[in-house]
Order: sequence, then C-alpha cells, then structure tokens
Amino acid sequence: MAASVFPDALVIGSDQVGILGGTTLNKPGSIEQACRQLRAASGREVRFLTGLSVLDTASGQSRSSVEICTVEFRELTDKAILAYVERERPLDCAGSFKVEGLGIALFRRLAIEDPTALEGLPLIRLTEFLGLFGLPVLAA
Repeated sequence: MAASVFPDALVIGSDQVGILGGTTLNKPGSIEQACRQLRAASGREVRFLTGLSVLDTASGQSRSSVEICTVEFRELTDKAILAYVERERPLDCAGSFKVEGLGIALFRRLAIEDPTALEGLPLIRLTEFLGLFGLPVLAA
C-alpha cells in the first residue's frame, strides 16, 4: 500500500506494547483501563517492546528491529494513579504513561539502551537505518 501511494520514499513505522507477566499492556483508551494497568504494574517489572520498521518504497528494501526496555514501577497508591492519569491522560500510550512527561515519576528504575524507544520511536536505531539507506543524519 505505502509503495503505491509513495513510490519513491522512506516509510517509517513504529509502535509499542508492554508485557506484564503473561498480560499484554496495550493503549488503554479509557481512564478506568489506564488506572487498572498502572495498578497492575505497581511495584512490578514490565517489559516494553518498541518495533521499528523502515521501508524504501523505490527498492522494496526494509530494515526492522525491536527495542526492549525493562521498567520497574514504584509502589503506587490508587490516589496517585488517578491523579497521574487525570493530569496526563495517557489513554493512547502503551502501559498508560508518558515517559517524556510526569510518567517518569512512576518508575523506580529503567534498563534501556535507547531512551527514545520508550517514548515510542527509537531514534538511535532509526539514525542507523537512515544511514543504511544513504541518508546519514549528520551529513553535510
């Protein structure tokens, strides 16, 4: 589809999902679901997988990766969870937080190679891929 609409372009796609035990944490869509997700994550480790794919529609070549981040959540009270969700409204964010905002206060620890991956677009890997497609970011 992308190749027919953009026949000479690089198409970049990225999305994220959280894994808590055997449960998938998608985008909550509602305040109630966001609070449930954060309550479940309270005091626990959650793995976030951020997928990245770059397609060169002219050549058909592509590159893909999955970046993994382990997040250890603080112990969170119901009051703190509701205050956070109402303030930031992370209803379209996997795991129900915005790490680039107040969401960072929900965490005790992060283990990640590329911090931008947790925001939803792994820029370190994207920079690498763009270079492989002949578009080095730091080119003169």
